[in-house]
Amino acid sequence: MSRRIASILCCLVIATCGTGCISSQLYNASPDQYLRPIAEPSDETVGADLAIIEFDEVGMLWEPDQVEAAVELIQERNQASERGIVLVTFTHGWMNDADPDRKAGDLQRFRDSMQRLAVELKMSGAPAPDHVVGVYIGWRGATTRFPLVKSLTFWSRKAAAERVASPQMRETLFRLTDATKMRPDSKVFLSGHSMGGMILAKAIAPVIATKVMSSRGDGVPVPVDLVLLQNPALDGLAVYQLLEFMKRNQIKVELRHEDGSVRRSVGPLIVSITSEADTATRVAYPFGQIVNNLLLPFQDSLGEGLPPQSQLANRAHGHIDFLVSHRAKAEDGKLILTGRPDAFNDTPFWIIRTDNRISADHGDIYNPRFLRLVSSIAELNDIYDTQLSTWIVRGDHDDSANITESE
Repeated sequence: MSRRIASILCCLVIATCGTGCISSQLYNASPDQYLRPIAEPSDETVGADLAIIEFDEVGMLWEPDQVEAAVELIQERNQASERGIVLVTFTHGWMNDADPDRKAGDLQRFRDSMQRLAVELKMSGAPAPDHVVGVYIGWRGATTRFPLVKSLTFWSRKAAAERVASPQMRETLFRLTDATKMRPDSKVFLSGHSMGGMILAKAIAPVIATKVMSSRGDGVPVPVDLVLLQNPALDGLAVYQLLEFMKRNQIKVELRHEDGSVRRSVGPLIVSITSEADTATRVAYPFGQIVNNLLLPFQDSLGEGLPPQSQLANRAHGHIDFLVSHRAKAEDGKLILTGRPDAFNDTPFWIIRTDNRISADHGDIYNPRFLRLVSSIAELNDIYDTQLSTWIVRGDHDDSANITESE
């Protein structure tokens, strides 16, 4: 029986490698492929463009010209706009890539979402940006098309994602956001799903920490208006360190109006949304982490009332009660978002756990309820209001005389 099972497994591997493997490759090699118009300005929509940037298996850019083209596009749209632009980036996760021929892939879904956003901005009636630039950040999240083998690639793809959270990724995000923020009324919304959420968090966290440490006097503007992590495959220890840093420095976010008035943010700067029904990060993730971290010499205690390092390191942060700041659920057709009383996490990095009606599984981030949750969070800080800019201040800064409390 054992020989028979071994033979079946061997045939499965051969069949998978022969017919289902997805090679490491550049999908969008020419400008007409990695720069694409989405919508022309009209009575129904603002203008919109799509740019694609791809990273290889070790975290290097496949084609640096993709970044140059995206930056030039942002600069051109900024210069031509009347009310600034909104930059939206999306870093995909596991089982996806930048293949334009995948009809049900994240690239097509992201393009569709940019079309919807262009229409929403036109119809909002607010002083919103008059152009959308969407940047899709691709990497080799899929290595096989063979259905029975896809789930077995979780850990090899997680290792690849950690490599993609590279210096070239940080440089790319910096150049995109810097080009956008050269115009004060332009907005930046960064997002990532699954392992793409992990890539984004690891790449952007040092930027925010550096901004905090360089903050003097009345604070500093930040290069992003909102960072969104969707069912992210990111461990609790990395998140705890950022939360502890924010708490120790008493980080706050302010929204500053062009007339000089200031109001304290009621929403987050970073938001992570994890579904309790996400078995990939709730079940598979800790199994692999325990094996990977088996020989690490964790500290016995971080302090009274704090989880041990091993627990934080071995689990995805959205499934660790101690780190969760908010809960969201759908009930009687309504979306309910509530903060946890006396939560340890009282920082501008919100960690939200949802029920299965909002997100039914790891990849369920495009349904109307999930999208409504994201929109409601964005609305808290009016992130598309071009008359507001986002600033970080430390706890030793007192500007209470200038702040208007939000209702």
